[in-house]
Amino acid sequence: MAFLLTIRERNHSWAGRSPITTAHDNRADAEPALLDYVRRNWDADMGTDPPEDPKELIQEYFSDVLEVYEIMETTSTKVLREIPGD
Repeated sequence: MAFLLTIRERNHSWAGRSPITTAHDNRADAEPALLDYVRRNWDADMGTDPPEDPKELIQEYFSDVLEVYEIMETTSTKVLREIPGD
């Protein structure tokens, strides 16, 4: 089994961007990848000081941007597109 982390635009693809998907061996590996994505994009997207708590950081980021994320278990490990910077 693998876990897929997918970050995509909320509701629709208004900018024409494909979802970003990465495969991970387990959920514990996918969660740090999500946190790294949020930290890399925080300054450009939020313009405020980030919270120190990782869970609060992720929750606050995705409540304000036009993106959503999903971590799901799957039998496939095909990666559609790597997260930039990884």
